[in-house]
Amino acid sequence: MDDVVLVINSGGRDAEWLDEVTGELQADLSEIGGLHVSRVTTAAAGGQKSGAVEQIGQLLVSSGAIGAVVWSIRDVSLKFLERTKAESITIKKGDREVTIVRPGLAQVDNAIEKFGDLLADE
Repeated sequence: MDDVVLVINSGGRDAEWLDEVTGELQADLSEIGGLHVSRVTTAAAGGQKSGAVEQIGQLLVSSGAIGAVVWSIRDVSLKFLERTKAESITIKKGDREVTIVRPGLAQVDNAIEKFGDLLADE
């Protein structure tokens, strides 16, 4: 089974906001068939009651064939970034990672302008 970790960059927002949008992304990704999505946990520090601590802003995504759903994960991630205004999502597998960054308004305006130029050439 393939596993990747998704890490949400909150852009400096508070932990409560990050926890809330992590749950939203978890729900969105859970709708993709063949994926198992859970919160990332780590061992609790000495003196804490629980044996595991949830890592806010991180999700573990598992699938028997994650390559088959990579485009769906990308699409869900982009929609999530636009809806929540989070800065980015970093997807990690071992020591490799890729970051999906929410496009800024200037990037979107530039893309729309290029699209208009493309249509004008007809």
